[in-house]
Amino acid sequence: MNRNKAKYDVLIVEDNLEQAQLTKLLMEEYGLSSEFITDSSLALEKISQDRPPVVIVDLMMPKIDGLRLLKMVKSTQETADTKIIIYSGKMYESDRRKALELGADAFFFKPTRAQLIVETVKAFLEPTKHEACKN
Repeated sequence: MNRNKAKYDVLIVEDNLEQAQLTKLLMEEYGLSSEFITDSSLALEKISQDRPPVVIVDLMMPKIDGLRLLKMVKSTQETADTKIIIYSGKMYESDRRKALELGADAFFFKPTRAQLIVETVKAFLEPTKHEACKN
C-alpha cells in the first residue's frame, strides 16, 4: 500500500462526538493531522479511500462495533497493513485479548495517558516517514 497518498496521519472512529473531537485535538496538539468519523458503518469505506496509516477505533459503537471493524480492515487486502489502535471504555481483559488476536496493533483502556497514545501513533508513523524519505 502506498502510504504517501494518505490525506492525514490518523483516522478516529468514535461514536461519541465529544470524545472524537477531544482525540482529534490531542493529535493536532502533538503535530499529527487527523480526521474523525462518528458513523462506524462508513469507516471501512473511508479507510479504503483515504488510506490513513493509523486508525484509532472505539470498541463499543452502534452499527459496526470496533472488533467487527478491526476484522474487516485486517481482512481486506488494500487496508490490511493499516495500524489499528483500539481505545475502549470496556475494561475486560477478554476484549483486549480478542482484539489483539484479530490483529489490533495496540489496545488501550479508557482513560489512558494521552502521551502514551500519541507515542504509540508516532511509533507507528515512523516507518512511514522513513519510507517516504527513500522515495
